[in-house]
Amino acid sequence: MFSCILFLAVTLPTIFSSVTGATVISDFASQNASDHATSILSERAALGNAIVSNRCNYDVWLWSVDEKNSPKQSTKIPARSKHTEKFRTPCPGCGVSMKISKTNGLEAGKITQLEYAIRSDQIYYDISFVDCAKGKSAANCPGHDKGIRIDSPESTCRPLNCAGGTYCVKDAYFVDQPKIKLGVPEPVLGCGKGKVGMDVYFKLCSDAAPLRRDILSVAGRIAVEKASDA
Repeated sequence: MFSCILFLAVTLPTIFSSVTGATVISDFASQNASDHATSILSERAALGNAIVSNRCNYDVWLWSVDEKNSPKQSTKIPARSKHTEKFRTPCPGCGVSMKISKTNGLEAGKITQLEYAIRSDQIYYDISFVDCAKGKSAANCPGHDKGIRIDSPESTCRPLNCAGGTYCVKDAYFVDQPKIKLGVPEPVLGCGKGKVGMDVYFKLCSDAAPLRRDILSVAGRIAVEKASDA
């Protein structure tokens, strides 16, 4: 079954994804395809990166899925390491879902989804527990045990932060239509217009310590520690 990105006229884009399905454009976005198609040409030349930082003490596997790409092979992200992939716009208005599992297989009910879409020179992103949440619990969702956060060094990119073990409906999807079912806004944020060339971090177990710190030398005199996924 296909899932969909719903670009609503009065809200930010809403990204939904099934466990094995691709991510499909809605009617609203297709009505604005000419505007979006124009922006895609410039975006592809200067898109930033989606960086999945696994701060957890366990390995995870990632499938990067979109309407045109549903890979059978996963990418393993070992504990305390990170994976980087270029942002992409596979088709006008299409989104991407990075599906995260604790095993090398997409098992229903145990998948965290980190999602983004680029439209009109703006990037939007969300955290989805729709597949793995049971009521108010996201205990089956990889990374949620110690929190999940999306942020960027770019100050215009607003962060999403779901602290470990919390029912964070303002920062993550627990149901597919939170505005209707829970009476809360769609938990989708993003960066300002024209801000598609920066890196965005998708941090699993974000409450844990940052990844390996690099010791940098400033003018050969001062040692400075810098987190590799801050």
